[in-house]
Amino acid sequence: MHEMSLIESVVRIVREEQGRHGLSRVLKVTLENGALAGAVTDALEFAWEGLTRDTDLAAAEFVVVEVPLRVACGGCGVEFAPEDRYFMPCPACGLEFGHRVVAGRELRVVGIEGE
Repeated sequence: MHEMSLIESVVRIVREEQGRHGLSRVLKVTLENGALAGAVTDALEFAWEGLTRDTDLAAAEFVVVEVPLRVACGGCGVEFAPEDRYFMPCPACGLEFGHRVVAGRELRVVGIEGE
């Protein structure tokens, strides 16, 4: 389960930011998980619980925000959310290939709240 190593990196980031900002306690960590990131939200949450158990981070709320796939058509530039990850005809011009991913690849810490 590669989510465990991903969460190890998240914990490292949280600790670095905690030290950088002088936080005595972390209250909430928010992570974005894109549809194409290759990480399973339930597995990320399970890994967080396992890696933070018996630490001060165990009390922090861990929130995973799922980011849906959005692409920009390679022909006309229209942005849209495809219904299928493998067959993506543009709703404006019908082009099926050559689209650029606009959102859905991210896997990043977007918020750390503490005191």
